[in-house]
Amino acid sequence: MAIKEPSITASPNRGLALTVGALLALWGFLGFFFAADGDPGFFSREGGMLWNAFGVNPAMCLLWILLAVVLLITGLGTTIGSRNGNRLVGIVLVVMAVYGFALGGTSANVFALTFADNLFHAIVGVVLLLTAFGADHENVRAIRAAQRA
Repeated sequence: MAIKEPSITASPNRGLALTVGALLALWGFLGFFFAADGDPGFFSREGGMLWNAFGVNPAMCLLWILLAVVLLITGLGTTIGSRNGNRLVGIVLVVMAVYGFALGGTSANVFALTFADNLFHAIVGVVLLLTAFGADHENVRAIRAAQRA
């Protein structure tokens, strides 16, 4: 008997991957318009402001779009793939948060990170990691058991 892949609403990892992926895609796309308000350099330390809170430069917008692509592709795929995508993007966002908190006020801030960016990256990264490591255990077990049979 073949096990059917859980739907997007039945798999927390797939649903979260699509939700966060859509959010990052929207912010990345809109950020390109606001990035021109600041220093026009690709890795400028003083980028534009998205919604007067999030610092954006072209490098940050491109990173958000790349992470969104990973989440959207894995979220539309399988539960195991979306879990791995959530882990990968969660790790990248937590690293970005640590980077921003540690180097935000220095010349090494090549992503124009603000406190709001760092807080957003930390919260979303931790939620992605918690979901990736804590949800869908029953779904993944059933899928793997069906693949072995």
